[in-house]
Amino acid sequence: CAVSDMSCVPQQQDDGSYPVPRDDQVVPKFDTKMWNGRWYITAGQNKLFDIFDCQVHFFTETEPGKFFGKLNWRIDEPDGEFFTRDALQEFYQDPNQPAHLINHDNEYLHYKDDWWIIDYEYDNNPTNTPPFAFVYYRGSNDAWDGYGGVVVYTRDAKLPASLLPRLRVAAEKVGFDFDKDFTVTDNSCPAEQSAEEKTILREKFAGKVILKSENQLQAQATRFRGNAANSVKAQKLFFDQRQEFAQKAYRELDQSTQDFEKEISGK
Repeated sequence: CAVSDMSCVPQQQDDGSYPVPRDDQVVPKFDTKMWNGRWYITAGQNKLFDIFDCQVHFFTETEPGKFFGKLNWRIDEPDGEFFTRDALQEFYQDPNQPAHLINHDNEYLHYKDDWWIIDYEYDNNPTNTPPFAFVYYRGSNDAWDGYGGVVVYTRDAKLPASLLPRLRVAAEKVGFDFDKDFTVTDNSCPAEQSAEEKTILREKFAGKVILKSENQLQAQATRFRGNAANSVKAQKLFFDQRQEFAQKAYRELDQSTQDFEKEISGK
């Protein structure tokens, strides 16, 4: 179970909503060099985990098949303010399935996430297609076994309309209808919300109670699964003699985040 400030919350069991994709549903090859620099999540499928404002993520590949990501997102509070969450995560590529990217060995809730690339396009491709990655994921932790979702990563902060035909095909491959099941996110990332926006949010959340149900607690714990210090992973990096890679990645990602914050502070 997952221990909250209220009780020991029973683990929600896998209901089969997000099965492991078949080999014919994922790309046959993928180079993790794609995961460098700034990417935005511009559309998402799961309303619990995928659809937040200002989802700007920074990646750096430390060696072929291994990369770190600093995942940033913004959550609205009931009083109309927002707060920002971020998580530093390490992924490695499955040597037997290049489309499979693995993030395991996490202390917080013992969570493990698995990503699969359903479709993608690199930077500077010959067809001038806006670079993107259509990522299907599923995971497990002490609170929820078998959670999942789908996100679209793009270099552009706003989803390029020219990608829609590709995204519709990719969504269909994993059992979704892009036009019905996905929501486009807002990555304008204003430095501060207007008084009118705050009023709307206060009205939106008015009358709602504090998270109390098991399902809500399970969802909340899963949503913030990466937002925790991870001593188990740190120890693993040390004994694998890869702490220098991690430190370098952290410095690069931290600098990317600072540069981005300076950009949006000027809006």
